[in-house]
Amino acid sequence: MKPLTFYVKSKIGKVLAWSVLGLVLLITILVTAFSSYFTGTDENELASIPESVLKWKPIMEEELAKYGMEDYIQIVLAITATESDGSQLDIMQSSEAIGLAPNAIQDPVYSIQIGIKHFKDVIDQMNQIGVDLNTAIQSYNFGSGYLTYIADNGGVHTTELAEVYSKEVVAPSLGNTSGQTYPYSSPVADENGNYLYTNGGNFYYADLVQQALNSGVPGNGVLAFPVEDQTITSAFGFRIHPITGEHKLHGGVDFAPMNGGNPPVFAALKGKVSQAAYSSSWGNYVKLTNGNGIETLYAHLKEITVLPGQQVETGESIGYMGTSGSSTGVHLHFEVYQNNNRIDPAPLLGL
Repeated sequence: MKPLTFYVKSKIGKVLAWSVLGLVLLITILVTAFSSYFTGTDENELASIPESVLKWKPIMEEELAKYGMEDYIQIVLAITATESDGSQLDIMQSSEAIGLAPNAIQDPVYSIQIGIKHFKDVIDQMNQIGVDLNTAIQSYNFGSGYLTYIADNGGVHTTELAEVYSKEVVAPSLGNTSGQTYPYSSPVADENGNYLYTNGGNFYYADLVQQALNSGVPGNGVLAFPVEDQTITSAFGFRIHPITGEHKLHGGVDFAPMNGGNPPVFAALKGKVSQAAYSSSWGNYVKLTNGNGIETLYAHLKEITVLPGQQVETGESIGYMGTSGSSTGVHLHFEVYQNNNRIDPAPLLGL
């Protein structure tokens, strides 16, 4: 017979072993749940530009850099997702831009080179004649004649103008002079009858690209306002930079204190402080990792009141509005990122 002390120690050892195993299992479950929240692994969580497109991002960035157009990367990604979803060798559907038959290009890198060169030419014309960015995006589908058409009709793209151009210019040039249509099912077409004109291109093209730009982000009004005064003084989009005079992308929205002072700035969505630092352009800024590929950034602060690694809740104060960095006056510059690409915060604020 084994001594009683051995029996007791054996039982204690088994209990401890099972306790340790249970603790490890519990920690694993908690870590998995925590990781799932911040990386969006749940199949019902936010979608994004597909990996079949994102894998070409470094080459796209390299091509854009040749033309000093790095700020356009998210638009090029969205155009590519709209054109092919990354599923074809002519990934940017560039063949027709150089007079070839559709899908004649069989090298994705060459497709990107031609597609970005074509996009660069469209952007150059946009700047020369003074039309908006959506006109340039729509021209990637319609051709450069659409730029002149919009310049002669107010300078701003609308779906209504694009439909007229599709019916009266594009379709007749390719043989459809009767206004013949065909069914087209897409959320962007639901309000207009779900049709396109035969041989008329896609007059919803700019809407589709904007949809791709905003895919994978929460719906309208999901972000809380980062300031009490909800007046936007400068919107997201291309503008003349107030300091340098350059025509470039303003990658966020600006809020100024209409009643003066340095009012508090709040987290627009709960998250973890990934950066709380100073840069020459943003001045004092805070960046939050909010989960599901979403990050929010708050710049030009007078004072930062949070630390890197700190968890903050929606509506929690993270600093005070200021004019640090490259700034012309007291304001908050607010940015939203999806998978490292800047997107327009306005729809997420319910604007």
